[in-house]
Amino acid sequence: MKTFGKILLVGLLMVFVVACAQTPAPAAPTTAPKAPAVDSALDAWLKAAELDKYAPAKQDWAAIEAAAKKEGKVLVYANSSRIADVKKLFEAKYPGIILEGFDLGGEDAVLKVREEQKAGAFTGDVLFTSSAAGDILMDMLPKQQLWRFVPDAIANSLPDAASKPLLVSRYGIRTLGYNGELSKSCPVGNWWELTEAAWKSKVFIEDPLNDASTMAIYTTIVSHAKDLAAAYKDKYGKDPTLDADTPDAGWLWLKMFAKNKPVPQPGGDEVTAAFASKGMKDNLVGFTSYSKYRNTVAGKVVFEPCKTLKPVMGVQTATYLSIINRAPHPNAAKLFINFVSSKEGFEPWNVIGDYTPITTFDSPKGAIPYAELSKIVWTIDETAVFKTISKVRDFYAINVLAK
Repeated sequence: MKTFGKILLVGLLMVFVVACAQTPAPAAPTTAPKAPAVDSALDAWLKAAELDKYAPAKQDWAAIEAAAKKEGKVLVYANSSRIADVKKLFEAKYPGIILEGFDLGGEDAVLKVREEQKAGAFTGDVLFTSSAAGDILMDMLPKQQLWRFVPDAIANSLPDAASKPLLVSRYGIRTLGYNGELSKSCPVGNWWELTEAAWKSKVFIEDPLNDASTMAIYTTIVSHAKDLAAAYKDKYGKDPTLDADTPDAGWLWLKMFAKNKPVPQPGGDEVTAAFASKGMKDNLVGFTSYSKYRNTVAGKVVFEPCKTLKPVMGVQTATYLSIINRAPHPNAAKLFINFVSSKEGFEPWNVIGDYTPITTFDSPKGAIPYAELSKIVWTIDETAVFKTISKVRDFYAINVLAK
């Protein structure tokens, strides 16, 4: 019986194995996964506007101008008061097309675009701003709230960094400035001096807690810890002593600078007036745009930039031009972008302190050549700013408000 039982068990196992082998595999899906739904309205707009995949190999500017005149106007959200100057130039060149230019400030311009896109209220045509550039490049562009457009007249005169992923209209420099009536040269030679008691409450800045572009400047400064550590050693002859909450010299500089109580102002003009007005008695300094030097040339102020400041003169920013998603006047938007990218249209910004990325344009007389300038400034890393600006803002706020 035992032998019979073993034979029976082996037989049953063989039947089970054969049955399993003959069991058909699960049937493959008869339909492929569904592709993402296509926004037909967006696709139709892109096709009509000849943008993205519908962009022609060669731009027909006669047709673009004719279509722009039918559209009748272009709405530009900017963060430059000089949009009022370009309005006069643009409307003189293209009579019948109204330029509605709004100097909203960078954060408000970005917020307006975002809110309009969210509500489906497609009103604006062009975003023209340097503020919140990290949000523009890392968030709004991937979400297709903005579209790239580069006029073919300048396409071959731009480095890739100035045309991709969006068109750069100009570069600016945020630098430390001093009063030229009170000092023959900059009274500050090293950034670490701004953390010393002698300069407590004597440094004027745009309020970084209310201005994203200024906070981006400080975020960039923090990221250059090695250069700041070297500048500290050059100044004091030793390495900086770090605190528990300052992992490197970048965070240490920001902490000490904040605790030295820089004086916040609502904007760049107010900063310049605070330290560089004529007839002042107190020797003060301020972080402001190098382009404010145009007011010195005009005889309005006595602002002079600290060109020899160590470790660098300042921080370079970029101003971007893009067409807003579903813009109601896309051809007029193209015409505007082409105009401000020309020598005629760039004229309001063709001043000492502003730099066009177009290699065929010359810098204004008296300006530091861009090839030289690029060696003595830090460039904002928009990706790093986008990732860390909130952390830097919180850290700065804690220390600037501390007693």
